[in-house]
Amino acid sequence: ERIMLRELLRCTDMMVILENKLAALVRIPTPFPPALIGGAGQPGLPRNLTLESLSGPNAGLTEVLIPAGYVSTAYDPMFTLSADGRRYDYTPSDKPTPLAEPGLPFSLVFRAGPAKEDVVLQIASAYENASRRRIPPPAFPPL
Repeated sequence: ERIMLRELLRCTDMMVILENKLAALVRIPTPFPPALIGGAGQPGLPRNLTLESLSGPNAGLTEVLIPAGYVSTAYDPMFTLSADGRRYDYTPSDKPTPLAEPGLPFSLVFRAGPAKEDVVLQIASAYENASRRRIPPPAFPPL
């Protein structure tokens, strides 16, 4: 079953790349910021990961994540007691949590076909150089 899923994922991405004459696909890995350690996760998403975010590695395709910016405000999900009082559920929050500068980083994923590491690294490197979105951590100097 796992091998069949891998081949389906690979064929789907490769079909999009080849039919559209693309060198690579670009996407966000997840629309959610990292969860608070020990806090509630996004309702319905284990570890805040969408199923699509796992398809590149599972399909055997080459992926590179590159910094794309920073989130300055988060809306952290909350624990709420279920109606029957037996468990805690995750519920969305509308309470904004401002984050210290520079904020939480988010990335773009650059994905290419099998054995196309050179292509995806070239595209990702060009994006990173052109966007200048990378902010070095305070303890580390700029590259």
